This record gives sequence, C-alpha cells and structure tokens, in this order.
Amino acid sequence: MCGIGGIFGRAPVAREAMIAALRHRGPDAEGASALVSAAGASGGTFVHCRLAILDLSSASNQPIVSADGRYSMVFNGEIYNFRALREELIRDGASLRTQGDTEVLLEGWARHGHSWLARLRGMFALAIWDARLAKGYLARDAFGIKPMFVARVAEGVVFASELRAVLASGLVPRRLSREGVASYLATGSVTEPLSIVEGVEQLPAGTIAEVVGLHGRLVLGAPTTFDDPILSPARELERDPERAAALVRDALRESVRHHLVSDVPVGLFLSGGIDSSIVVALASEQVSQPLETFTIVFGERAFSEEGPAATVAARFRTRHQAIPLSGDDFLQALPAAFASMDQPSLDGLNTYVVSRAVRERGLKVVLSGLGGDEMFAGYPSFERAATMAGSWRGLAPARRVASGMLARASGVRAEKLALMLSQPTAARAAYVASRALFGPRQVTALAGRNAPRVLVEPPAGLTTLQQVSWYELTGYMRNTLLRDSDVFSMAHGLELRVPFVDRGVAQAAASVCDSLKLRRGVSKPLLLSSVRDLLPRDVWDRPKQGFLMPFDPWLRGPLRAAVDAEFTAAGATRAGLEPQAVREVWQRFDRGGVTWSRPWALYTLVRWARENGVAIDGAHPPALVADARMAVAG
Repeated sequence: MCGIGGIFGRAPVAREAMIAALRHRGPDAEGASALVSAAGASGGTFVHCRLAILDLSSASNQPIVSADGRYSMVFNGEIYNFRALREELIRDGASLRTQGDTEVLLEGWARHGHSWLARLRGMFALAIWDARLAKGYLARDAFGIKPMFVARVAEGVVFASELRAVLASGLVPRRLSREGVASYLATGSVTEPLSIVEGVEQLPAGTIAEVVGLHGRLVLGAPTTFDDPILSPARELERDPERAAALVRDALRESVRHHLVSDVPVGLFLSGGIDSSIVVALASEQVSQPLETFTIVFGERAFSEEGPAATVAARFRTRHQAIPLSGDDFLQALPAAFASMDQPSLDGLNTYVVSRAVRERGLKVVLSGLGGDEMFAGYPSFERAATMAGSWRGLAPARRVASGMLARASGVRAEKLALMLSQPTAARAAYVASRALFGPRQVTALAGRNAPRVLVEPPAGLTTLQQVSWYELTGYMRNTLLRDSDVFSMAHGLELRVPFVDRGVAQAAASVCDSLKLRRGVSKPLLLSSVRDLLPRDVWDRPKQGFLMPFDPWLRGPLRAAVDAEFTAAGATRAGLEPQAVREVWQRFDRGGVTWSRPWALYTLVRWARENGVAIDGAHPPALVADARMAVAG
C-alpha cells in the first residue's frame, strides 16, 4: 500500500512537493526515478511513498524496473493471489528478485501485457512506463478500491493517488470545477470521472489508459476496460436455500483468507453489525493469535453499537478496544481531519477517528465490513425496488405526468419524488431515491448550474435486485465509501482492506435468486443464513442499525458555532455557492425542515475549499440564482 504520483511528459514536475503530499500514505520508504525512452528521450518522472506490508525488505521499494529493463512501475495496492501468480511466473522461467507482489505484477505485465490485470485478485492503481515504445499506462482495479487522479497539462499527463498530490505538482491551477461542485451537491461526493478541481479527472474504475506520443508530446488516450463487469448475469440462479448459503459462505471464507495475506499483523474494524461481525468470525478461524478489534462508541446511546461489538469480541476472544468519541472530541479532531480530506465528502470522518486509534496501536493493516450491504441487499433501496418492479414500466405515462407536476412544486420531498419518478427502471429509481442529497432545482439554487448525472448502467440480463446492487457498487460505494475509506485510513498510514468487495463474493451473491435475498423484517437473510451458526444471537436477531455519527445533536450543540462561522458570504462564494441559498439551508435545519446532511455537506465543501486554497472562477449567473432560491426555501 502506497502513494504514487508523477508525470508522463517533458514538463518539470515538483517532485519533492508531490512526495511530501503523499508521505502520510507511505511513511516507510520514498523513491523517485526519471523515465527515459530506449532512444534516450525524457519520458517523465515517477514518485513513490511506501507502506511496507508484503516483503518488508528494501528490495520491494519502488519505483521498480522489470528484469529486462524495458518497464518501470509505481503501484498502490495489494495483490492477494500474488503467491500463486509468482509460482506460475517462475515455472515459465522468470527469475524473481523479491518476495512481494509488486514484482509479480510488473513481470506478469512484461510477459502478458494488459491481460495480466484481469487475473489479479486485489486492489490496485498503477502507472507503467514502456521505454521501448515510449508509452505510459495508467490503470485501476475493477471495483475502484484504489484511487487515481489524472490531469492533462501542456507538456504531458500528471497523475497521483490523491488530488492534493496532483495540485502539489505545480502544474494544475487551484480552481474549483463547477461540474464537480454540482455533482457533490447532488450526492454528497464527487462522481467519477469528475473531480472537485477543474482540469483533474478520476480514472474510471476497471479501466486502463495509454499515454502516447502525439506531435512530440505525450497525451492521454481514452480509458478502455480491461476486465469483465464486476457483476455478470448467471446462467441459472440458485434457488435452493441450503446450497445458496453454502455458496456464499465458501466465497466469503476464501475472500477473508486472501485478505489476511500480510507480513505484518492485521486488525479489524468491528461495529457490532452483521458485516464486520462476519469478517471477525471468519478471520478468527484462520489465525492462531487473538485478533485486535476496534469500535467507536458514543455517549449518545441511540447511535452507539458498543454492546453488540463487545459481545462479538467476547465470542471470538479478540483484544478489543472501544474508542469513545464525543461531540467535543470530534470538534477537536476536525482541523486534522479536514487537512486529510482529499475531496469534500459528506461521509467518512468516522474512518479518520478509528484509523487513528488503530495506527496508534502499531497496526498497519485493518479489515472492514464495507460492501456487505451492497452485495447482499442490505439497503432500503433493494426493498423499494422489489416493491416497485412489477408496475414501474406499466405506469410510465402516469409517472411522467406526476414527475412534471412535482418538479414544479416546492419542497425537498416533492423534488426528490419527481426525480425518482423520472427514472426509466425501478432499480434506478430506488437507487436515486436513496442517494440523492439536493434535488436538481436545489443544486441550481446553490451552485448556479444543473448537476451532471453520472450513473454507470448495468450489463443486460441482471435481475432487479442485481441492478440495484450494481448501482450501489458503482455509485455510492465507489464514489463515497471507498474514497473516504482510502483517504482517511491512509491519512494515518493504515491499509484498509474490504473482503466483501471481492469478485468471488460478488459473483456468489449474483448467482442466487432475488427471493432468497429479501425477507420482510430480516436484514440480509441470504448473508445471515450462510453464517448464522458462527454469530452470537444478539447480532443476527436484532434490527439493522446503520452506522451513523450523532451529527444532528452535534450540529445543534458543540459544532454549531464552527459551522455558522464558515457560512460567510466570502466563504460560500469561494466554494462556488450562492451565499443566501446556503444560509437558507442552515436556517431550515434549525427549523427542522431539512436533515443534518444538507448543512453538513455545505459546511464540508466551504471549509475544504478554504483549507486547500481552491476557489471558483467568476460569479454565478444571476438569473439562475434568482430563479432557484425558492427551490431551497420551499
């Protein structure tokens, strides 16, 4: 696990500044190298900061060069099946110098090219330089677990694991993207391929992009996919409950086994919910020493899962640590947390707090239950889609009429319902209803432009619930949960692994019929049936409780002054927002007219822009702002 960055091209890059911006991701070693073509022409620069997890020796430091000298690479991530791939390469005649996964990745590429990436089980973002062809490559894993930011500049292509490192290159202006701001307001995070900074993109998950010479300089080609979709239609869906449960359990056990591969100790986040408890249970089967587990606990008992987490910890005899977090504690942590925030996000600060505690215990790797809800129908969007699926297409004419009427009405609920009714499928409608933050008119009121709707459409042949799973995996999980988990864990030099976010687990879930995934009053019945005998009854026999921090009482208490102070006219304008529309959202929260998420999202954007010295260019179009204020006030 690392931080990577650099440039393909001839532009001078601020190498030391990029390394400084990535150092928190990899405090164990640093490296840099100049890229040169076989003809002796300059090809750019690679920089790397290493967090040593596999093969702790200096032999696995990066940048790394292939045995034949043709390829150079920087790589962020872990390849869990690297040992099997390593043995295969050795049988084919490769002479490997290290015991880690980095060299396996590069030598496999040298022998097999793009096709090697589809064989990797793990998480990765990488950059490769081919000296013979004077060509660069950028790629990300299929789920998008690891990030990659890219910017086209006058003399090449800058890339890095974090947006802040791209800015540190000195080649990209610190200008907010209006599209990025609108995307953030629509969902609470910036949807790839957009970023919050003008001229910087996120390389789409599961793609590879070539950087090739054109008229004497290197330019970025269009990304292309290198792998099958993360969910593919099954030839025949499993309908037998016992066989389905065994299929899921085997896939989960195998994934957890792979995710435990490490040359350093591994800890676990334990919220007390089903997903993290399953990871603890399956990991406990495969280790000889007690695991270390960590839970955040709140004084506001309605939000705390301290009791269930303690029950699971006792069942599996883990060394458990409960991390208390009050509103005052959170307020004190905010400056450092915002300094670590790579892009504004509505979510994720809980990961910053718990990751800090884990790293203070000396651990470098932690497993999380992230992904269980997306794979096994744990969100309300799944039940909503199942309810609507039978009649959605037949009601298309009535939906169009109702959507048009509601779109002209005032109020948050009316606009959200109008947006939902305008969707072509029940699965898409259910997802949008669950994930929309500000509606289209509200986004226009705040940002002066409509939000881009960037949804990755599912492959043909998926069932209704599989389609919802696809939207959750490629939308909310990819753009919010995974980005926040990466940024806030790596802020402390901690590698966060996600065993549920695994192709084997995804295909096992997708191969089971929808009727086994939903049962009224039971959360994730398919998942529970696969591991029920492993978990304490207190875990599987209680209502689902999503992990939420007590933002509502905190915003009315210890956080109130800090938020209020940020909502100045100058602060809002810097962040590309209309000041009066921002104040109206804050006042509506006071009156109980909107939930905490909306003012917190605005506060996060305004503060992030200030802390990073990033600002919007120009002013809002006056007509749009004047027309749309009523949408926020309604």
